[in-house]
Amino acid sequence: MIDVSKLLVNYHETKRSLGLLEFKIKNYEMYRISTERTIEEMTFSSPQGERVSNSGITDKTARIALKYQGVTDANNDEHLEELKWQYKTQKYEIDTLDLCISLLEKEQSNIVTDLAINGMNFVETGAKYYMSKTSVRRRYKKAILELGKMYQNHIPNSSTQQTG
Repeated sequence: MIDVSKLLVNYHETKRSLGLLEFKIKNYEMYRISTERTIEEMTFSSPQGERVSNSGITDKTARIALKYQGVTDANNDEHLEELKWQYKTQKYEIDTLDLCISLLEKEQSNIVTDLAINGMNFVETGAKYYMSKTSVRRRYKKAILELGKMYQNHIPNSSTQQTG
């Protein structure tokens, strides 16, 4: 079962990470893998396939340049796809949590929002809703249980999903 408490604790960090990933994807040209990194990778990789005898310096230089360009492009494509996958995963996590919170009873939704998202503590939340800190804590725990049930019963793959 998914750890809803952990999702709530990490809510702001996940939102921040999501914003940074979105920025990186939109401005990907600034984050492309450098040519120096590709040279390092090629230096440590062993050649694959048959050995071909050199027919001249020009051919060898052209092959190296083409391989270099191909490796760089492949690395950049792979890196961009990884960023997109991370963004999609985190976006789904945040959107799902926001939806589940909004589907709680109004009082529970307000308490979870104030505590986990707005950063209020139990005393501040209690003062806002004219209830004791103990009552706020009890309602918060009940809301966490309800969120856990939502994830378990209605969210695909949440029973096996790992967060971290």
